[in-house]
Amino acid sequence: MAAGSATPKTMPFLKRWRLEQEAVTLGVVAALVFLLAFGAPAFLNANNLDSLQTSLAPNMIIAIGMMVLFVTGLFDLSVGAIMGLSGIVTAYVLSAGYGMAGAIVCGLAVGSVIGLANGILVAVFRINHLIATLGMMYMVRGLVEVMLIGTGLGGFTEFPAAFTLLGNGQVFGIYGMFIFALALVIAGEFILRRTVLGRRLYFLGGNPEAAAMIGINATRLRIGVFVFSGLMAALAGVLVTARIGMANRYLGVGLEMNIIIACLVGGGSIAGGKGSLIGAMLGVGFISLMTNAFNLFEVPSEWQSSVIGLVLVIVVVIDAIMLLRKQRLSWATIFGTRSLKTGR
Repeated sequence: MAAGSATPKTMPFLKRWRLEQEAVTLGVVAALVFLLAFGAPAFLNANNLDSLQTSLAPNMIIAIGMMVLFVTGLFDLSVGAIMGLSGIVTAYVLSAGYGMAGAIVCGLAVGSVIGLANGILVAVFRINHLIATLGMMYMVRGLVEVMLIGTGLGGFTEFPAAFTLLGNGQVFGIYGMFIFALALVIAGEFILRRTVLGRRLYFLGGNPEAAAMIGINATRLRIGVFVFSGLMAALAGVLVTARIGMANRYLGVGLEMNIIIACLVGGGSIAGGKGSLIGAMLGVGFISLMTNAFNLFEVPSEWQSSVIGLVLVIVVVIDAIMLLRKQRLSWATIFGTRSLKTGR
């Protein structure tokens, strides 16, 4: 049978996959919560729930920016470094006595400028986004070390009470930063699904050539989504700095891979054209619950990294298979048991 003969079954399958992937992720997250609630008594401990909230919130905020990039067929490896530098810049300006508002603006501006630089490298100079953002990650990490010269191992630790309240304030036992992250997800989802801008982003990611033909300014949109991603990473950096009362060189280290995995698990695709912020939130929930389970059951860190890496490999393979099915290739062709040219 020729490869094209699989067409009638392929598109309904993909449509079902797109509709059900978020529901599947939700089911997995719910199952993890159930298993942890009954299998690990410490899971429902107030301190553990507080820790979950304060780890979920900044990761959700960064995942918002990352998922928007995924929708357009891009991703950013520098978000963890941006988070770290923005937190340190905010702390530095605070320590210099310029006030909380000025410090926060400076921190957010740093993330936006780095995002702008990433966008120009990718959209204007046509540098591959993996290479561009990987290089930016190393450069920003170097700037972090430069800014911390002479501060000691702990970095910046002296903040006014009003600033630390940003990361520690609660409403009926729920952290304000978590409520804020949820509000951003809801607002962002509305923009993606219900506005012209959102439809253009999906169209650009799903079919760049057709997007160019109908007049969508790909360069401007790509620069814009990188700026937005940088802003979200910077916002997370400011909030985490306020939460822990410290800004040091370890802030955001290695975070980018967890965010990318979360977006893939939540329905994003490296090929672009699909994904949602609700899915990104669920993906972050999945990764955070897995990490929390590892800690509760005292799983060695080496095994934690192995499992997270395995999850990344699995979701990338599934995404690649879905992309090939979208191209209307049969399962036999995908797995090499039938020739693409001859169909035998």
